[in-house]
Amino acid sequence: MNTDLLIPRISGTVITALEPRHGAEADALIWNGRKPRRRAKIIVRAACAGDVAEAVRFAAANGLTVSPRGGGHQFTGIAAQADMVIDLGALDGLKLDTERRTARVEPAVTNARMAAALERHGLAFPLGHCGSVPMSGYLLGGGVGWNSAEWGFACFSVVAVEVVLADGRLVRASAEENADIFWAVRGAGPEFFGVVTAYHLRLREAAKATSTTIRVYPASMVAEIAAWAEDVVARAPACVEFTTKVTPTPTGPVLAAIATVFAKTDAEACAIHGALGQGAPEALQVIGPMPTPMPTLYEATEPSMPEGRRYAVDTLWSDARYGEVLGRVAQDMALAPSAACMGLVVLRSNAVETPMDAAFSCHGRIFGALYAIWDCAEADDLNIGWLRTAIDAVAPLCTGAYVGEADLDRPDRMLPTLSAEAKARINELRALHDPRGIFQRRITPMALAAE
Repeated sequence: MNTDLLIPRISGTVITALEPRHGAEADALIWNGRKPRRRAKIIVRAACAGDVAEAVRFAAANGLTVSPRGGGHQFTGIAAQADMVIDLGALDGLKLDTERRTARVEPAVTNARMAAALERHGLAFPLGHCGSVPMSGYLLGGGVGWNSAEWGFACFSVVAVEVVLADGRLVRASAEENADIFWAVRGAGPEFFGVVTAYHLRLREAAKATSTTIRVYPASMVAEIAAWAEDVVARAPACVEFTTKVTPTPTGPVLAAIATVFAKTDAEACAIHGALGQGAPEALQVIGPMPTPMPTLYEATEPSMPEGRRYAVDTLWSDARYGEVLGRVAQDMALAPSAACMGLVVLRSNAVETPMDAAFSCHGRIFGALYAIWDCAEADDLNIGWLRTAIDAVAPLCTGAYVGEADLDRPDRMLPTLSAEAKARINELRALHDPRGIFQRRITPMALAAE
């Protein structure tokens, strides 16, 4: 393999394992403070879609596997699991068509940047909950974002994609053109058999009055919180996003019931919050209703995920009763080994129906996420063990997991990220579009980076 043949064909940068800077550059690809032991042999920092195509062709000619890296929260280090990593961090073009309410977005555009651009024109999109996360992996995995009960999962607002396939061709895929690729790109996550270099999105009118109420409770009140939530959310409009955040404290877990309303007017928001408050259990503290435009929402969520800490994460979908799942998460959070750990349990009983015409095929009336967050390598086994024990305990209540934040390097996963039918179809499409397995993932457990 002669990388000297690749370097002049790339307008970006090529970094090989022979260079002294390679180790640091490989680790820098991974946002998680916990680094994978395996490192890519070649890092290609693409400057354009043409670079992506050249890199894929070189990999194919030399029998290398390829993984794209968009720059988000790689909890499992999946961006470093191939022989060649194509870093898409420089592909950050963003173009809005305000009249048609569409956008062309390249993979490195972040949620926060997209939100700011849309806000200037009174437009919206079901963006992710962390502002620093880019479009790449978020949309590829399905996109569980803000106001998804009303606006749907983000992948269903994708109308077309530009994709580099395993043979190096750059193609466009939509419902009318390369429809099988379009089906797969919406929700396949790391199972996808190509590199997306641009997304074409359908936008919508923005909410004019976004506001939030937070009610804080001790974990002993799980049953009362769940009964109230089941009642009011079932009657609430889809523009209500209801989440209970569970965090450990020295005296036991604390539950914050968070209701964010994406309304058209202040009067509508006020009425919705009033209806949500009916029958609410007496709380330790009530905050709001308070205005929470997108910049404020991102200011609130970003501190929970500081770069450089060590993370392990898994998720769940469930059609069980809210109290069953919330109670299980609260019990597990009482055993959390780190004070930074947290759980999120979202009730989606008011959500619009999810389409069935995409790879995104695992979902439910409840979405949950458990985050193990800690600082030192010596505590890796303790925190990962806690997370996996907690997920195993709640798994009998669940229907699957969300690939965007799943514990993908676990060899004995109990919860699937795709339905059996979707998984089978993706395997068929991969055999067709990537017969040599260039984009086949070779998942190895996360560990300390090699010295």
